[in-house]
Amino acid sequence: MRTANTHKNMARCAATATLACVLGLGLAAPAYADTASDLAAARTKLEQIGTQTQQIYDELATQTQALDQTAGEITQKQQEIADGQAKLSTYVAGEYKTGGLSLLQVLTGVDDLSDMLNRLFYYGKVSDKQAQTIQEVKELKQQLTDKQAEQEKNVATTQKKVDELNAQQAEAQNVVNSLDSQLQAELAAEAEANAALQAGINASTAEKATVSNDTAGTTENTNNGGQTNNNNNQGGNTPAPAPQPAPTPAPAPTPSAPSQSVDGGSVVSRAYSKLGYAYSWGGIGPNSFDCSGFVSYCLTGRYCRLGTTVDFMGWTRVSDPQPGDVVVNSYHTGIYIGNGQMIHASDYKTGVIISSVAAGMNNNYIFVRY
Repeated sequence: MRTANTHKNMARCAATATLACVLGLGLAAPAYADTASDLAAARTKLEQIGTQTQQIYDELATQTQALDQTAGEITQKQQEIADGQAKLSTYVAGEYKTGGLSLLQVLTGVDDLSDMLNRLFYYGKVSDKQAQTIQEVKELKQQLTDKQAEQEKNVATTQKKVDELNAQQAEAQNVVNSLDSQLQAELAAEAEANAALQAGINASTAEKATVSNDTAGTTENTNNGGQTNNNNNQGGNTPAPAPQPAPTPAPAPTPSAPSQSVDGGSVVSRAYSKLGYAYSWGGIGPNSFDCSGFVSYCLTGRYCRLGTTVDFMGWTRVSDPQPGDVVVNSYHTGIYIGNGQMIHASDYKTGVIISSVAAGMNNNYIFVRY
């Protein structure tokens, strides 16, 4: 039985190849396989860049928050310094009015607050504690200013990384869009070529049927003519044939279970069109699938669910799998694409990918036909 099917398939392939040559159609391996692989890689790269961008955005938000906090602390210390300076000014003015301090003597040549504090302390007009407190506030304010400068530098560096990743993300998105458009164009061209090939096959089949009918009609007329001549040669009237018993009516055929018919090429094309898409439990598309949801879409072209892997295993099993058949075991399923490979919604990490069926044979895969 297997040998007969093999010979039948070889004959069909030879006839198809001959007709394709006549129609000017090529039977090379589909170009969209490479494009789909490139598209899956580009989508993976885009996802990686998106993850990196989110991490950098989080880092930038943390740094910006810290910078705002430092700016608030600086404002507070500036106010403390201003309050200290006001108190000192009031104190010095009071001492001057009572004649206890020569303000001109103390403040001559004063350049900054530190110098003034040193002079006041020297003349015994400011306690050691007062001078130390105000100086500590001033030093802390300087430390905060230095810290602010460093944080501003870090924020600028992080912002630069964000801008670079945004540019990479835009470039990667353009690549994905371009490859997606290219894949759709290649699939459309493949479908058009398949339609032209099928039309040629249909035309050839119809022509053969017409020739066969014409030949049968000619043979029948010839036979009838020969019978008429013989009757004429014998002369006289031809005796009426003896009545024949009416034939026994044949029993009505038993109705068979309805069967589905799908175009394997269309099934495979739909499978390739979803390479790189995400996996989700219970997903039936259009942007994510689980394994049975993916197979259901490929077989029907609709975002629906035909059943589970257990249901699929009850379908007609085949020993000579063709592209478009279903690879299935009790817990996983995919679409066979030929050359020992299948496309399937694998898992959350890899999504829809191409895998070797042989690699999973220890999982008791079988081939069934929808």
